[in-house]
Amino acid sequence: MKRILSIWLVLILAAFGETMRADSISPTDYNRYALDSIGRMIKQSENAPASKEKAHNFRNYAYTADKLGMTKEAQEYAQRAYDMYISLGEPSWASLCLYERCIAYHSIGDTLHMKVLLDELQSLAKQDTSALTQYNYYSILFAWYMSHEAREQAEEAGRRSIAYMEQIENLKAYDILPAWNYYNQALVYDLLYDSPQTDSIAHYLDLAEQSTRIEKEVDYQEVMISINDLRAWLYYYKKEYVRAERQMMQVLALIDTIAQVSPATVITERGEAYAFLVMLYQEQGRFSEALHYQQLLTENDQERYSIERQRVLDDVQTKYEVAQKELALEKERSRSHTLRLLLIIGVLVLVAVVAAMTAIWYRKKRTEEELYAKALEAENIHNELVKLRANNAVEPLEVLREGLLRQIDELPARTPFKTEARRRMQELNLSVFKQMIVDAAELSVMDKRYLMCFAAGLTAEQTADIFCISPASVYTVRYRIKKKNGSIRGLF
Repeated sequence: MKRILSIWLVLILAAFGETMRADSISPTDYNRYALDSIGRMIKQSENAPASKEKAHNFRNYAYTADKLGMTKEAQEYAQRAYDMYISLGEPSWASLCLYERCIAYHSIGDTLHMKVLLDELQSLAKQDTSALTQYNYYSILFAWYMSHEAREQAEEAGRRSIAYMEQIENLKAYDILPAWNYYNQALVYDLLYDSPQTDSIAHYLDLAEQSTRIEKEVDYQEVMISINDLRAWLYYYKKEYVRAERQMMQVLALIDTIAQVSPATVITERGEAYAFLVMLYQEQGRFSEALHYQQLLTENDQERYSIERQRVLDDVQTKYEVAQKELALEKERSRSHTLRLLLIIGVLVLVAVVAAMTAIWYRKKRTEEELYAKALEAENIHNELVKLRANNAVEPLEVLREGLLRQIDELPARTPFKTEARRRMQELNLSVFKQMIVDAAELSVMDKRYLMCFAAGLTAEQTADIFCISPASVYTVRYRIKKKNGSIRGLF
């Protein structure tokens, strides 16, 4: 089975070590708060002379702005950071700016600007021979060749990138995680060869696992999930089905260890593991076990629907609680008025309370109606999809799109890409989309929802915000859908 991997995963995991952990607040809110904080630091040092700290602030602002979809502003601040690093005689840090700008352009499919920056990075690498600058150059070159499926060039660039990475003394200072680099090199031998090079895959997976133990990387469990997953496929290629089964069971065990930390994200990972086991058991004629994991896969999809529905209900409940707190604060402020105006204020407060209580009553009524309507709507859609799936019917793409549009509408009003995402989703030609996936292997409802986002041109970060998961999980979904369905690669 030929698998094609989006280079987004290769770049982001190698450079920044995206994890699958879920924070108590959404990634968008966290990044917006971080952007405001960095912006204040930049403003405070506006008249200060050029310094490494000031350049770092520009770079951090650019990185965070890109996460929020503010591409133009991100590129502007990255250029300012780059120019300042060059003026300070810091070519290695300057190369890191070019590296991150290449990633940003690649994430939106702007290969023209990416190539321009790659040439600039190559020129800088000729001037500065430091390990970090060389690593940054060959990492982007590796990504470029991977995206063009240039097997020999990608393989060579990857080896050089790893060689320079091993010369960098303090990898953590640049958020470089060795295990992901070794793992990505293993993917070259898996993805770009018609017959996966199993010996090379095993070699780099061993290095990745060894590196993880030595470096004690903070995302040990996450990287081990990816390593064990690829090992399972490695055994599958060799038709060592018993070992493949055992390896995927280890993946499920690792997923369980992070289930409490990231419940929404592990549902995606667990679903992919179940799908692998269904395929494995079917191929061996173990239909009873295949049916068992198919049932688990179905339950997993249903749980995902429940989580999304609960998110809507929780949002409505939060709005109601905020209204109650606002009323309480209003009453508290009224008690602070002076006794001299007590009579007048008492009358005003009485009027205000009556008006406020009336408004709260109507607001509560509207909130309850909205909550009931959304819950009923979500339940009806869910039941309809389950029924269609039970009858082996084709999934109603229009219903799926309407569901995605509702999720986009539920995004915070200040979400930068909200309007554009809705427009793109509405303009998606479902007839063309259906034709593109007609030859694909069996796709789950969740697969089609992700594929619709990809077909509409939404970035991984935007898709992650819509589904309330981390970008790393989106990359994983893209990779595993491609792994099973090489025929739909045009959607990516």
